[in-house]
Amino acid sequence: MPPKDPSRRVKVSLQAKLLALVLFCVVVPLMGLGYYLWNRNQETLRDKVHEALTNQLFRKSTQLQDWAEQRLKETSSWSSSFVVFEGTETLARPGPDRERARRDVVDYLLSVLGHHRNYESLFVVDDIPASHVLAGTREEQLEDLGLDEKVPAAEKDKGRLSSIHYSEYLRGATQLVLQPIKGKSNRTVGYLAGRVDLRDFEDLLNTPVDAETAFLLPKLDAQDIESHLGVSSDLTPSFWVLDDKGRVLIQAGKPVNRRELTAFPAPIPVDAPDVIPVKEARLATLGATVYGLRRLDPPLQGYLAATVTRDAAYKSLRESGNGLLFFGGSAILAIFLLTFASARTILKPILALVDGAKKVSDGEFVELPVHGADEIAELTRAFNEMAHAVRDGRKKLEEARDELAHSNEGLKEANRALEALAITDGLTGLYNHRHFQETLEKEMRRCEREGRKMSLLLLDLDHFKQYNDRWGHTEGDAALRRVAGQVMKSIRSTDMAFRYGGEELAVLLPSCTKDQAVDVAEKIRVAVSSNPQRPGRFGARTTISIGVATFPEDGRVSRGLVDASDAALYAAKAQGRDRVVQAGSHGPMPVPRTETAG
Repeated sequence: MPPKDPSRRVKVSLQAKLLALVLFCVVVPLMGLGYYLWNRNQETLRDKVHEALTNQLFRKSTQLQDWAEQRLKETSSWSSSFVVFEGTETLARPGPDRERARRDVVDYLLSVLGHHRNYESLFVVDDIPASHVLAGTREEQLEDLGLDEKVPAAEKDKGRLSSIHYSEYLRGATQLVLQPIKGKSNRTVGYLAGRVDLRDFEDLLNTPVDAETAFLLPKLDAQDIESHLGVSSDLTPSFWVLDDKGRVLIQAGKPVNRRELTAFPAPIPVDAPDVIPVKEARLATLGATVYGLRRLDPPLQGYLAATVTRDAAYKSLRESGNGLLFFGGSAILAIFLLTFASARTILKPILALVDGAKKVSDGEFVELPVHGADEIAELTRAFNEMAHAVRDGRKKLEEARDELAHSNEGLKEANRALEALAITDGLTGLYNHRHFQETLEKEMRRCEREGRKMSLLLLDLDHFKQYNDRWGHTEGDAALRRVAGQVMKSIRSTDMAFRYGGEELAVLLPSCTKDQAVDVAEKIRVAVSSNPQRPGRFGARTTISIGVATFPEDGRVSRGLVDASDAALYAAKAQGRDRVVQAGSHGPMPVPRTETAG
C-alpha cells in the first residue's frame, strides 16, 4: 500500500478548518441574528397591523361621510324643485288640483329614481313625526324615528339622515334621508323622504381599501413590508356599523335584519373618544381578534368598527417563520456540504466566470478556458457560447439598426411627397381647392388676432370655354399652366396661389391692403396678357379677369370674403373682361393702351 500523499492530507484538513470557520462565524451568528430579528419583526408587524387598521378605519369613515353628504346633496336638490314644492303646497290644501299635482310629483320622483340607483323609493310627507304620505314612487309609510326629539329646533328644517334601523312597515332594515320642502314663502310645507338602497351601503363597506394607503410607512412600500416583515399587503378587515349605544346595525358588511339589536362583542366605554385605539383581544363569537373603532361624523351617527382575526393578520409572519426554519436548516446543510466538498474546486472557475461576465457586460468579447468535464466545465462552455451569441447578436442588431434607420428615412421622404401631393393640383402645380379652404380660414384667424389685413384675388381666364372648344382640352390645359406660371412669377414668396376650380385661380395675399392687392392683380393681368404664345401656335393672346376683396372690410368670414371677391370677378366679366375690379367699386380700372393693342 503506497503512503498517503501529504499534500492531500493538507487539503482535506484545510477544508475541515474552513468548514469549522464557516459554521462558527456564519451559522451561529446567523441563528442568533435570526432569533433577534424574529422578535423585532413580530413587534414591528404588530405596530404596522394596528396602523393599517387605523388607516383603513379613517379612509372607510371618510368614504361613508362622503356617501352620506352626497345623499343629502341629492335630496336637497330634488326637494327644491319647482315640481316638488309646488305640488306639495297643492296637496297640502283641499282643491280640485290635488290629483294632478300628485301625478306631477310622482312622475318627477320616478324620473329621478330612474337615474339614481342609490334609493329604493322616494316619497313626500306633510309633517314629521305625525306624517301622511302625499305622493311616492310606491306605497310607503314613514316610520316614527324620533327625529324631532333628537334634533335641536334650529336644525329641524335641515336635511337629516337617519341611522340604519328596523322598519315594522317593511319588516327589514332600512335607512331614510329627509329633506324639508320649502314653499314660496320659505315655509316648510312638507318633507321629501328617500329610502336608501342598503345594497349600495353594503358595497361601500365591502370594497377593500387599497393596500398602498393602508400601509403608510415612511421608508417601506407594500412589497418591502411583505418581504421584510412578512406582512400581507391585502389585509382586509370586516367593517361593522354601531349605533350610539354600541349595538350592531351592520355586522361584517351586512345589515342586521331584526328588531332586537345585540351589543358589539368588545365593550365601548361610556365616555369613549372619537377614535378608540386598535386592540387585540379574544371576543365572543369572534375568537382572537384585532379590532378598532371610530366615531362617525354627522350626518352619520354611531361608530364604525373594523375587525380581523389574529390568524389572518399575522398569517404571513407565521408562514415566513416556517419558511425561515426550513430554508435556514437547508442553507446550513448546504453550507456544510459545499464548504466541505467544493470550496477550493469551485471558487477559482466561479471567479473567472464572474470576471468574464463583467467584461461581456462592458462590451468585450471573452472566451474562458475549459478544464475538466464537470458542471463547472459545462457552465464555462455555456458561457463561451453565450459570449459568441452576444457578439453575433450585437453585430446583427447594429446591422438591423442601420437598415431600420435607412428605411425610416425613406418612409419620411415618401410621407413628405404624399403630403405635397395631397394639397397640390396635378395640372397647374398650384395648391388645390381643399388646401385653399383650410389656408383661408387659418390666415383669416391669424390676421384677426394680429390686427392685419389680408387680400384675396379670384382670377378667371376669359373665353376659356370657346378656347377649349376651338383648340381642344390639351391646349386649354397648356394655357392654364402658362397662366399659373405667370401668377407664381408675379407674387411674393409669402403669398399663396391655388387652383380654385376649372379655369379659376385664387391668390391669398397676407398683410396686403386693397390698394397693394390691386397693384399685384394688375401686375398678374399684364404678365398674362403680354405673354406671347409659342411660335407657330394660335396667335390669340390669353387674357384674365380678376376680382379683389380685402379682409376685414369686404368680409369677416371666409364665405363672405370669397363671395365679395367672386362678385368683383363677375363685375370684371360684365364690364368687358381683361381687367381688375375691386369689391364694392362700380367701375373698371383703366387698361393701358400698350397692352390692349393686339
